[in-house]
Amino acid sequence: MAACLPAALLPAGGKLILKSWVIMSIKRKKSKEPVSRFPRPHRGSRYSMYRFVGTVGVLVIIALCVMIGAQYLQQLRVKQELADYEARLEEYEQRKRDLELEIERLQEIGYIEMLARDRLGLVKSDEVIFQLED
Repeated sequence: MAACLPAALLPAGGKLILKSWVIMSIKRKKSKEPVSRFPRPHRGSRYSMYRFVGTVGVLVIIALCVMIGAQYLQQLRVKQELADYEARLEEYEQRKRDLELEIERLQEIGYIEMLARDRLGLVKSDEVIFQLED
């Protein structure tokens, strides 16, 4: 039996000495009591305090996770809104460039004359207009 036990249980002389807890564990009889007794009277008031503190701790962690998740969703919404505003800004800048180009063109006499002919239907005094009927 000494060969089956680890060397830590054997004394320096090599003789097998069984401690009382080893003997107790060997001789212990299986009891007929149920494994779980409810309401467990052996637990004192400290157990309920630990249980309360643990429950509060879990609730605090859940609340922090919810708050962090809400902040993350808010950040995503703000980023999307920023991207939308940047796209609108780019459109407005393009429109501004187009209008500045139109202003430069309106300074030329030839462009003004072309607009008067196309949009207003004006003609010069020495021109003759032919209209074809379909």
